[in-house]
Amino acid sequence: MKTTINKNNIGVLTFRKFDENVLLNSHFDTAELFKIILHDEDFVRFEIFDKNRKLRLTTHEFEREPGVLIIQLAKVERDEDIKWTNFNAYRTPMYIYGKKVEWKVNGRIFKTKKLATAFADFTNSNIATIIEKFIDRD
Repeated sequence: MKTTINKNNIGVLTFRKFDENVLLNSHFDTAELFKIILHDEDFVRFEIFDKNRKLRLTTHEFEREPGVLIIQLAKVERDEDIKWTNFNAYRTPMYIYGKKVEWKVNGRIFKTKKLATAFADFTNSNIATIIEKFIDRD
């Protein structure tokens, strides 16, 4: 999809209790936006509108308007499964657990954290380039 570059785009950060308008100019920081999206518990969605208040990009996955880009940032999550348990009453600690650790990024499973982090960084950098098309850096 070809995006039209418009110098009057407005970003809207939606939290649980309030909305915040963000100017998409040379002072806009995508790294700070990604921190808010991934780590803020009150965050709901991020949207970019053009000057006619037409939606161009969103993080809300249930948006069904034609021509709207839906993005989903990648976050690394740890998943542990207990495989076995060993008990000995004369040992401290009494229980020893065997665990299988997997790292998940957007539904994909990785065996090491390094591979999962590399995939998440690659995905987020691609999303950052998509967002940069809507930002006026003049």
